[in-house]
Amino acid sequence: MKKSVLIILAIVFSIAVFSQEKVIIRFQNPDQITFKTFTSAKYDVAAYKPGEYLDIVVTEAGYQKILSQGYQAEIVNTTAQMATNLGDVDDINGYRTYAEALEELQQIAADNPEICKLIDIGDSRGKEYYEAAYGNYEDYQHDIWAIKLSDNVNVEEDEPAVYYFGAHHAREPISTETAFYVLNYLVDNYGTDPEVTENVNTKEIWFVPIVNPDGHEVVLNQLNLDWRKNIRDNDGNGSVTPGSWGYPDGVDPNRNYGWHWGGEGASSDPESQTYHGPEVFSEPELQAIRDLLADNHFVAGISYHSYSELVLWPYGYTSNAVAPDVDAISDLGTMVGESIPGIYGGHYTPEPSWQLYPASGVTDDWAYGNHGIFAYTVELGVEFIPPASQVYQIVEDNLDGAMILLNRINYSTLTGHITNSVTGEPVVAEIFVEGVDDTGLYREPYASDEEFGTYYRMLT
Repeated sequence: MKKSVLIILAIVFSIAVFSQEKVIIRFQNPDQITFKTFTSAKYDVAAYKPGEYLDIVVTEAGYQKILSQGYQAEIVNTTAQMATNLGDVDDINGYRTYAEALEELQQIAADNPEICKLIDIGDSRGKEYYEAAYGNYEDYQHDIWAIKLSDNVNVEEDEPAVYYFGAHHAREPISTETAFYVLNYLVDNYGTDPEVTENVNTKEIWFVPIVNPDGHEVVLNQLNLDWRKNIRDNDGNGSVTPGSWGYPDGVDPNRNYGWHWGGEGASSDPESQTYHGPEVFSEPELQAIRDLLADNHFVAGISYHSYSELVLWPYGYTSNAVAPDVDAISDLGTMVGESIPGIYGGHYTPEPSWQLYPASGVTDDWAYGNHGIFAYTVELGVEFIPPASQVYQIVEDNLDGAMILLNRINYSTLTGHITNSVTGEPVVAEIFVEGVDDTGLYREPYASDEEFGTYYRMLT
């Protein structure tokens, strides 16, 4: 009798565990009712490609419930498969853990001191907790590291800056691999490739391969492969709560920026994957990026994410929001997208962010709206954690797009210096372009910088 009871309990436990297994399900070519139902409700949207598919993350039990409601959907990925993909790539030098990424950055800087400088730009939420004597965060003592490339890397030169970011979202480690690939390409080819050498000599090129190191750790250690956010302790229990259906802890790093924070496509529910945080720039990881953008004269940048094979540009905070520089910013985004081949043919789809779905408080809107940076999101591949067979192809295929962005300032750019005619000192002044800045569309005005009086306006 006892043996029978144990067997029954084991079966019940197995069913319960199976019902909580996370899967990614796909609605093929969803109509607007389906799209709005699953993007406006409390669902975890994995990816959306207009006219093709909508992917969401649910439990097995949740999937069965959706089917019972009459929806047509299929399972396209599971957390078990994601774990297998992470394991497979251990043999091909990636996906990098935080420790491996930091060691490589340190080695790059040590081997190339004339062009590379490694800079600690801030602390993670986990490190702040540990330093405040919360012992459960011992494994999350992470700094946010940036590496700068320039020919006079220790000098603040009168040069435009470009950035490449990875891992805002924890479950997207392919973004870190792509940032590293571009970084290593530039470092390895400096001094031999004329295009690379010219770019490093005339620009300041910044990489932050892991913006969200605590979340990255959660995924790479397989505590929760669906984790998207940082590890803010929303439930106040003094430790990381992985969650089963909801996600009790964490703030979405790509909903915590200050441009239309708390608007569409962001949630006030702490358990939501798109929780925007208790206030704008509440998270130390985003404060680090905010300050980096404020302290340097960035003109363009890419934040890598996954997935859907898309290139997105501002605005995204509401439907039909148009950037004043729409012609120039969309032209560059289209060139980047059309340069990146898709895994199964075609190329990455270029489009304004809102056309995917509205999302407020995002990197690109803040960078462009507040600083005038031509800021892009590149959604890599066709799943969060691509298998080993696709990793190298994806990162290599994205190199041309990264270089197109880097080279763009070399043409059709209005640039110069504004100085005091008597003293020669730099002057901060608004740079107004007729036909662009008088359309009624809004961003903060372009201005010459305080240190050099320099301005850059990329035009069509």
